[in-house]
Amino acid sequence: MTGSGRIIVGSASDAGDDGPFDSAVSGAGRVSVSAAGRVRVTLAASPAVPGTYPRYKVEAVECLPGCADAVAGTDDENLGGHVRTVPVCGT
Repeated sequence: MTGSGRIIVGSASDAGDDGPFDSAVSGAGRVSVSAAGRVRVTLAASPAVPGTYPRYKVEAVECLPGCADAVAGTDDENLGGHVRTVPVCGT
């Protein structure tokens, strides 16, 4: 989740331990808190897709404080794994 409450999720297509893999990171909605402390989760009717990652299986997305980047981690099974930053957390 971003500092502004935007919910970011990763999803992957996984055909087995040898791939092929494909992933996307989407803006799934927003979390807000009212002045009375009520938490509201609003899901996006049509999620924005700020990033797609052919040949990778993104399994973790963590927005970094104070910037538009996230750390994305992949577990590409027999093909190894990767950690990199991706610009998907902008408000």
